[in-house]
Amino acid sequence: MYQVKEDIWSEGSLIDLGNGRWKCRYSRTEDGKRHQTTRSFRASGKRAARRRADEIRKELDDEVRRQELPLGITREDMFVPTFLERYIRSLESGAGIAQTTAANYRHCAKHVSRYLSAMRIDEITGDTILQMQAALLEDGLCNNTVAKAHRFLKQALQYAADSGIIERNPFTRRIKPPKREAREPNALDANGRERLLLALDSMQDTEVTLAIRLGLACGLRREEMCGLRWRDVDLDHGVLRVRVAVCQCEGKAVVKEPKTPTSRREVPLEPDLASRLARRRRRLVTLSGGRPEAIEDLYVLGDSSGAFYYPDRLTKEFASIAKMLDLVGTTGRRVTLHDLRHTYATYLVAAGTDIKTVSSLMGHANAAMTLNTYASADPHARRSAARTIAEQMAARPGSGQDEGSETMLRVV
Repeated sequence: MYQVKEDIWSEGSLIDLGNGRWKCRYSRTEDGKRHQTTRSFRASGKRAARRRADEIRKELDDEVRRQELPLGITREDMFVPTFLERYIRSLESGAGIAQTTAANYRHCAKHVSRYLSAMRIDEITGDTILQMQAALLEDGLCNNTVAKAHRFLKQALQYAADSGIIERNPFTRRIKPPKREAREPNALDANGRERLLLALDSMQDTEVTLAIRLGLACGLRREEMCGLRWRDVDLDHGVLRVRVAVCQCEGKAVVKEPKTPTSRREVPLEPDLASRLARRRRRLVTLSGGRPEAIEDLYVLGDSSGAFYYPDRLTKEFASIAKMLDLVGTTGRRVTLHDLRHTYATYLVAAGTDIKTVSSLMGHANAAMTLNTYASADPHARRSAARTIAEQMAARPGSGQDEGSETMLRVV
C-alpha cells in the first residue's frame, strides 16, 4: 500500500515584514536535493501569523501528496474514466466477478464519467458528488439508476483510499444517494390472465409460448427460462429445478449461476404445462435417435443442436403478443415478460399461500422481500379485505356473529 508522508515541508522560519505583513520560508529534501519556497500573507499578530503559516505548510504538503502516486499508477490513471475502468479490471482479475456484474459496473461508470470525465479522483469532493447526482436526475435518469452509480463510485473511491491513491474517501454521512423508488408489481388481473391463456391455447407450442407458460405457471425469470435444461425437468415428480441462467452481457450470451443462491430452487409443474413439455421432449428424443440421455444437456427453449433462446429475443417477442392482445397490468402499464412472474406471485398470495412458501418458489432472498412486494399488490384481495373489515365494523350483538366473536367481545 502507498504510505502517505507526513510533514513533508519543514515548519519554516517566520519573518515579520511590518504593517501586518508576514513571510514564511519552507524547505524539504527530495532525492538528496534541498527545495525551498516562501509565502507572503497578512496577519494581525504573531500568533495569528503562526497559525496561518501552519495552514500554508499543510496546503503545500497536500499538493506534494497529490503529485506523488503509488507504484504503477500514472497521471492519466488519476482521471475518473481511466481510474474507474482500471478498478473494474482489477476486480475482474482479482475477485473474479461475473461478466454481468462487470457490465453493470461499466454502465455505472459511464454515467459517472459523463460529468466527471475531466476531473481527477483526488479532486472529488462531497459537493462534487451531490452535484453529479442532481445533474443525472435532471437528465432524466431514475432514482434507482443514480443510486447504483452512487454506490459504485463510493466503492471505487474506497478502494482508492485503501490503496493510498487518495488520502480519504470523500463520501461521508451527508452524501446520500437518491431515495430508491419501490415500484408496485404490474401483474395481470384474472381477466387479463384468462385472455392470455385463451390466446396461447389457440397457438402451437413454441419457445415463446412455452416461456409465457413458464412465467405464468412457475414464476421463472426470463434468464431462468432460457437456462432451463431437460435434465432439470423432472416429469415423473412434476417439478422444475432452477440451476442455470442465460444472461446477455454487452450483446453476448453468458451462462451463469442464477441471480442469488436462493434462486436455485424447485418449482412444481402444473399438469397442462407438464404434458406440453412431455410432448416436446418426446419429439427431441425422436430426433436424437431415440436416446433420452442425448438430450439431457439441451435447453428446453432451444433446438437439437444445443442452442438456447436469447433473453432479449424472448422479451421482444412477448412484447408483440402483449401489444396484440392489449394486455395491461394492475398498475395501468403494458405487461412485460417479467410481469408474468409478478402475476404468478400475486395470485399465490391472493389465494392464501403462506409467504414463506411463495418466497421459496420465487427464489427470493427472504420472506420479507416477498411480503413487502406482493402482499398488497392484488386489487381483488384489497377489495376483499375492505369487505371483511366493513362486515366486522357493522357487526353487533345478535346480528349474526358467530359464537366465537361474541365470546371475544365479552372478554374484551
